[in-house]
Amino acid sequence: MDSKILDKIKKCLRLAKSSNANEAAAAMRQAQKLMAAHGITSDDVTVSDVDSHIAKVAAGERPPAHLGMLANMVASAFGAELIYCPVHDGKRWHGRFEFYGVNGAGEVSGYAFEVLLRQLTRDRNAYLKTQSKRLKRTTKIRRGDLYAQSWIHTVAQHVIKHERSDAENAVIQRYQERRWQQPLETMTGRDNTKGLRNHDASALIQGRADGKRVEFYQGVNGQRQTALGKSS
Repeated sequence: MDSKILDKIKKCLRLAKSSNANEAAAAMRQAQKLMAAHGITSDDVTVSDVDSHIAKVAAGERPPAHLGMLANMVASAFGAELIYCPVHDGKRWHGRFEFYGVNGAGEVSGYAFEVLLRQLTRDRNAYLKTQSKRLKRTTKIRRGDLYAQSWIHTVAQHVIKHERSDAENAVIQRYQERRWQQPLETMTGRDNTKGLRNHDASALIQGRADGKRVEFYQGVNGQRQTALGKSS
């Protein structure tokens, strides 16, 4: 749909709520005229308020559990919804998290996820460099993922879930009904932390310590703003 036409229709619909009866009627007629001329329905206008952001991740067909934890934490913080939609290029899978929501929730969530993922990746790699080079690959992956989960869990303790309004929920529900004819499948991330050993405790301890240094901004007075996470 043409964004300029949609903006005009939305403006008319806002004016249609005017306390001035003549102004409201004229605005509604203009909105209906534009919608008819461009084949736009009231549903189209409603779901056009949903924005989305796709964040690419090196995760394959099914992401490791800690990436799902991070994505869900961020989506919850800004009132967004989340799906994992990997793409196969004929040779291998490319992971993608898609955040979507209203009032900019999708875009802000996607940006926050990418910022925090860069920090987590940096901190996780720094931790793994402290480990013995003689460790098995499976042990390094297990400790790296344990570190990441502990890091995320610590950050999440300071995150407040954004509660959407009934109106926002209605828009999201209509968007989902239009986009997906069948219910989406629930995916569980890959658990690479099985076979926990006593020496793996250091990964949990260091992840918690580094997670405490992360600052996560959700906005002021309930207003979403550009989200930043930083380690001091």
